[in-house]
Amino acid sequence: MSVKLIAMDIDDTLLTDELVIPKACRETIAAAQGRKVRVVLATGRMLAATIHFARELGLTEPLICYNGALIQSPNGGPPLAHHPIPLELAREIVELGQKEDLHVNVYLDDCMYIDEYNEYTQLYLSTADVEAHPVGDLMEFMDRPPTKILYVCEPEIAAKWHLELKERYRGRLEVFVSKAEYVEFTAAGVSKGAALKELAEMYGLEPGEVMAIGDSYNDIPMLEYAGIGVAVANAARTVQATADYVTLSNEEYGVAEAIKRFVLGEE
Repeated sequence: MSVKLIAMDIDDTLLTDELVIPKACRETIAAAQGRKVRVVLATGRMLAATIHFARELGLTEPLICYNGALIQSPNGGPPLAHHPIPLELAREIVELGQKEDLHVNVYLDDCMYIDEYNEYTQLYLSTADVEAHPVGDLMEFMDRPPTKILYVCEPEIAAKWHLELKERYRGRLEVFVSKAEYVEFTAAGVSKGAALKELAEMYGLEPGEVMAIGDSYNDIPMLEYAGIGVAVANAARTVQATADYVTLSNEEYGVAEAIKRFVLGEE
């Protein structure tokens, strides 16, 4: 089957370490679009932190955001799909974060809310061009199901809570790591892979007609779903082992190389 849909992660996959889209990737993506191939961004980022990349690339396909909890057009309108965290479970996660003195981000209506600004707010905002809204007490503020919750902490602390909470909430929440400092929470069953399947089926496509490109653990479900799963060379070894093909790193324009190889037929 020929590739008719490409889904790609943004951070450490499409973007360079300087958080820019290389010219080589822009040109190759445009060439794929010229062949009527659909191009989709699939990211843990919120919609507001994703749209400007879609516009830079001239993409019109729906965006997979919040690790699959939201599928929405970059041109506005109601979501194609939205799977928020049940409020009772969301309150448990926020309460635990506050008790353990972890920095907590809560995402509601595509806005990010925090208790207060601190160094972890700055760490997060250094890679995401969004606004943080301090509300004093997230437990009092959060009155409806959020799209996602995120802890920002030191890597060793993030690893500890990821392992513990992934087991504790197995079957009730998805708990994963996208960057070493992040522990992320979404509703059960949410993943980039599930969202990609949902979107592909909207277009009447089979997995064999889909290529996915990523670097991190939260990309594994979409690499497993796609007929061609591609990991960039800077991906974790576990992610590379999941992929069908390992391309060049994000700094070496791996997205462009993979598209040339599997979509444009260029070695």
